[in-house]
Amino acid sequence: MGIEVAIAAAVVSTIAASINARAAGQAQQNAYNYNADVNDRNADASDIAAEQFIQAEELQIVKFQNQYTELAQQTSMAASHNGWLADSGTPLKIALANAQEADNEINIKRYNASVGKQELEEQGVQSRMQGTLNRMYGREARRAGTAKSNQALLSGISSGARIYGTA
Repeated sequence: MGIEVAIAAAVVSTIAASINARAAGQAQQNAYNYNADVNDRNADASDIAAEQFIQAEELQIVKFQNQYTELAQQTSMAASHNGWLADSGTPLKIALANAQEADNEINIKRYNASVGKQELEEQGVQSRMQGTLNRMYGREARRAGTAKSNQALLSGISSGARIYGTA
């Protein structure tokens, strides 16, 4: 009766080790997949933030344009109040300089918005790449668990055969 118990113990031990190895591999894959889902969510958030960044900057540009229009009107009114003609001489030079400065400011704001959007989009790309990598790690963890499970089964069969052979 001793050999039967030894073989049964070897079989039960082998099955338990195999099940545990598979479960560990699956648990690791689940953790990696969860991290990948978080990465994907972060990528989506970066994409949304990039679009919102551009929209917010465009609103700032509209606000700036309104302020510039007010300034131009005040400058024109001040010139005419002093009796100067706004279409020649110094008042014209001031108006043109203000307009050029406003155009430059708007171009700078649009450029900075574009750069900011690009940075946020790059964050999204990086998050997606990390998500893909995490899913790959998860698949490999599951494969490693399956390999350890198979190794445990083969080891158990070998132990059982050894026990049986010595009996």
